[in-house]
Amino acid sequence: MKVKKLGARFWVSLLLIGLVGQLAWAIENNYINLWVYSQTGNTDAITWMTITSALAATLTTFFVGLWSDRVGKRKLFINIGYIIWGVAVFTFGLCNYHNLLSITKEQTSAILWVGIVMTLIDNLMTFFGSTSNDACFNAWVTEHTDETNRGKVESILSVLPLIANVFMIAIGIPLHIGAVPDDFLKEQIAAGVYPDSAAALSHGWFFYFLICGVLVTIIGILSLFLLPKDEIEPNREESYGKKLFYGFRPSVIKKNGELYLLLLTFFGFNSAINAFMPYYLVYFQNDATVYGAEFGSGMDFYLAFGIILIVSSLITVFIGAFVMNKVNRYLLFYVSLGAAMLGAIGLFFAATIHWLDILCGIFLITGYLLCTAILGAAIRDKTPVHDVGLFQGVRMIFAVLLPMVTGPLISQAFFPTSSYQDPTNPALGGKTPSRVMFLVALAFFFVALAPMIILQVKTLTKEKKAK
Repeated sequence: MKVKKLGARFWVSLLLIGLVGQLAWAIENNYINLWVYSQTGNTDAITWMTITSALAATLTTFFVGLWSDRVGKRKLFINIGYIIWGVAVFTFGLCNYHNLLSITKEQTSAILWVGIVMTLIDNLMTFFGSTSNDACFNAWVTEHTDETNRGKVESILSVLPLIANVFMIAIGIPLHIGAVPDDFLKEQIAAGVYPDSAAALSHGWFFYFLICGVLVTIIGILSLFLLPKDEIEPNREESYGKKLFYGFRPSVIKKNGELYLLLLTFFGFNSAINAFMPYYLVYFQNDATVYGAEFGSGMDFYLAFGIILIVSSLITVFIGAFVMNKVNRYLLFYVSLGAAMLGAIGLFFAATIHWLDILCGIFLITGYLLCTAILGAAIRDKTPVHDVGLFQGVRMIFAVLLPMVTGPLISQAFFPTSSYQDPTNPALGGKTPSRVMFLVALAFFFVALAPMIILQVKTLTKEKKAK
C-alpha cells in the first residue's frame, strides 16, 4: 500500500493548533486541579469539575460534531472556539479564595463558592474547547489522514499533551505555582507579605492563566489564516434529531461491531487513567502527612515531572515513528498496557521513594501514551468516512464521559479525609489523594483487556475465513 504523504501545511497546522489545544486541556485536566486544591484544600471540587466537564464535552461534541457535518465546515468552529477558549482560561485566575471571601464574608462559604464558580467556568471553557478541538479538529485530522499514516500522526498527537505539560512547567516555575507553597512562598508568608497560602499561591496563578489564555486566543486568530478551506461535502441525509441517535441504533452497532469493541476498550483504559490523572499532580506535591509522595511544589517536583514527561514522550515518538506501523497492533497494545500496569503497581508501593516514583511514572505514562495512540489510530480506521463528525460524539461517550465519571468517583470513595490543617489557612483540609488510586487504575486496566481480546479473536476468525 502506497503511503499517503502529508504536506508541510498539514504538519504545521497539526503541531501548532494541536499543541496549543493541549496547552488548554493541560490546564483543564491537570493544572486547574492544582489551582483549586490550593484554594480549597479538598479534592471534592476536582472530582465534580472532572465529571461535569466530561458531560459538557460529550454533549458539545455530539451536537457540534453533527452540526459541522451538516454544514460541511470545520475551520470556522476551530477558529471561533480557540479564540473564546483562551478568554475562558484567563478568567480562572480571578476565582481565588480571597476574592470570594470578600463577597461571602465567611470562610467556609468562600471555599464552597470557589468550587462552584470554578466548575461553572470550567464547563464554559470545555464547551468552546470541545467545539474547536474534540468535535472539529479531531474530525479534520481524520479527514486528512488514512490507514498508511495514522499510526505516525496518532503517535505525535498522543505526545502533544505531555509536551504541553513541559511547556506549562516552563511557565510555572518562575511564577511559583502549585497546590501547596514552595520554600520561597513559605518565606514570603512568614515575612508577612501574604496572609496565608491561598493568597501566596493565587498571585502566580493569576499571571499563569493570563499568559496561557492570551496564547490560546492568538493561535485561534492565526488559525484563520493557517487552516486550508473546508473541502467536505455537507451531510444532510437525515434530520438532525435522527442523526443524534444514529450511533446507538442496534443496526449501526452491529454493522460497526469492531469500532464499538475498540470504544469499550477505550472506556476501560480511560477509566483507569482518570482514576489517578485528576489527582496525580496534587498527590506528587502533597507530603506524607497527607498521603502524598512528598515532592513539594518546588524544583524537586518539576524535575521529577519533567523527567517522566520527556522520557515517556521520547519513547512514544520513537515507537510511533519506527515501530507502530510495522508490528502487530494487538501485540503492541498488550505490551504497552502491561507497562502501564507495572507502573501503577510500582507507584502504589513506591510511596515516598522518589527514584521509584519517577521510574514507575515513566512506565505508567509511556503505557498510557502508546495505548492512546494505538486505540486512537484504530478507532479512526474503523470510523465511517461519511459520518466522521457524528461519530466523534459516540467516541466521546466511551472515551471521555463514562471514564471521567467512573474513574474519579471510585478513586475518591477510597480517599482518606485528612486531619491536616494548613498553618496559614485553617480552612484548608479535606479529602486528600492517596496511592490507592493506582490500584483502582490497575483494576480498570484489566477491564480494558476483555473487549480487546474479543476483537482480536473476531479479527483472526475473519482472516481465517478469508483465506
